[in-house]
Amino acid sequence: MADTPVPDSHTKADQAVVADYELETAQSKPYRPTKWQSNLTILSCYIANFSDGFQNQLANPTNVIFKHLLGSSGYPSGMQTRISNSLIIGAILGVLALGYISDMISRRAGLLFTSGLVTISTLIATLALQVHPSSNMLWFFVIIRGICGFGVGGEYPPSAAAGLEESDDFRRRYRGPLFVSFTTLMATLASPILMLIYLVTLKASNNNLPLTFHTIYSFATIIPFSITILRFFTTDSTLYHNSNFKQHLHKPLRFYLLLLRRYSYRLITTSTAFFLYDFINFPNSIMSSTIIASLVPNSDLQTTAQWQLILALLPLPGVCLGAYLTNAIGRRYTGILGFAGYMVTGFLIGGFYTPLSKHIAAFVVLYGLLNAFGHMGPGATIGLISSEAFPTAMRGMGYSIATAFGRTGAAVGTECFTPLRERGGDSATFYLAGGVAVLGMGVYWLLPESGEVDLEGEDRALEGFLKEHGFGAGAPTIISTPTFPNRLYPTPSPWHSSSLR
Repeated sequence: MADTPVPDSHTKADQAVVADYELETAQSKPYRPTKWQSNLTILSCYIANFSDGFQNQLANPTNVIFKHLLGSSGYPSGMQTRISNSLIIGAILGVLALGYISDMISRRAGLLFTSGLVTISTLIATLALQVHPSSNMLWFFVIIRGICGFGVGGEYPPSAAAGLEESDDFRRRYRGPLFVSFTTLMATLASPILMLIYLVTLKASNNNLPLTFHTIYSFATIIPFSITILRFFTTDSTLYHNSNFKQHLHKPLRFYLLLLRRYSYRLITTSTAFFLYDFINFPNSIMSSTIIASLVPNSDLQTTAQWQLILALLPLPGVCLGAYLTNAIGRRYTGILGFAGYMVTGFLIGGFYTPLSKHIAAFVVLYGLLNAFGHMGPGATIGLISSEAFPTAMRGMGYSIATAFGRTGAAVGTECFTPLRERGGDSATFYLAGGVAVLGMGVYWLLPESGEVDLEGEDRALEGFLKEHGFGAGAPTIISTPTFPNRLYPTPSPWHSSSLR
């Protein structure tokens, strides 16, 4: 009888280790933030966009305060434009820098840096009137608001990307309306809140302008500080963890050229639409206080503030309607409809400006309707399309390029509107706004319907594209993908065509 083989103890031990490893691996859970962390991320996006809207609208009361403290000679239109533009110029640099950082390093790290920078720079700006208002103080203010703008602009890419990814993870069907609610709606809501604080402080202090200045800028400091605290407890999204470029920080030029080749159409169309909308929206918002003050008898501070508050409230219904329409008729048609309304009301105000200027209530209602159409259409959808149009691994960079073009349009528009208003009158600025809206409708017609995009499917499409060109199996890994994805990746939608319209 043959001897029965005696099992090798090492073999048994190895099998046990393998079995234990397989069991442990099979039971491993995919990366996914807790529901509390995801909700906290979205909450911080709500507050952050409110803070950014608050910062953007600070130019309105600031211009009025400095004008009354220094007079027309001490606060000329050139300096007024510089202070209004300083935040925008800083935002252009911030949005480009943080778009790259948020993709290559971390969404959370970018968000912590930007909210901290906005807190510190706004605190320094709050102390500006401790020095007697002068030309040197104004130049100091231009510089410090530019630094703040870097933080405000840098907030957009990581905040938009993180918010969209968390919305898709838990509320995919409603990611469009959710995105609009924590971006455009919150930024728009900040304006009437700011004007309410401004008006109440004026009344309570009997038009004490330094006190009013310190009050509104103190609020502008506290808000980003609270966001900084919240963001210590957040984490990156599942989508970003599953698909990102941060594994290799140094990539050949050919890699970026491939991305540009694949997404050039989306970059061109979204950037152009962003440029046109911000070209007319920012100057109209920033200059509204100056226009209304020119219509109020004796430029009374409190009366001007009351009309500014009413004007700031009127766009809110437009944003809510735009959030609904993003799903009802799609992102593209919502934008076209908004630009069409902007065109009609722009030409109406321009054509009837003289009689309207004698009836300030009618003027403010039409002016508010103009802003409501803008916020309903391109205001609600251009950021959404620019976020959905790009895969997770480069969402921050794609969004940042489009937004940078938008802020460039805002800076150019602000530079153009002041001299145009001085030479052609207020009506000329509304004619220009209506004309640019016509161009906006044409550009929006060329945009893709991004609501049809499957974000995970788009990530897999990019991964396949890079593998075809040598960045994948058998080549340097570019996209970091997990062993255990949280969901099966469906077949890419028909939107993923070779032209990538």
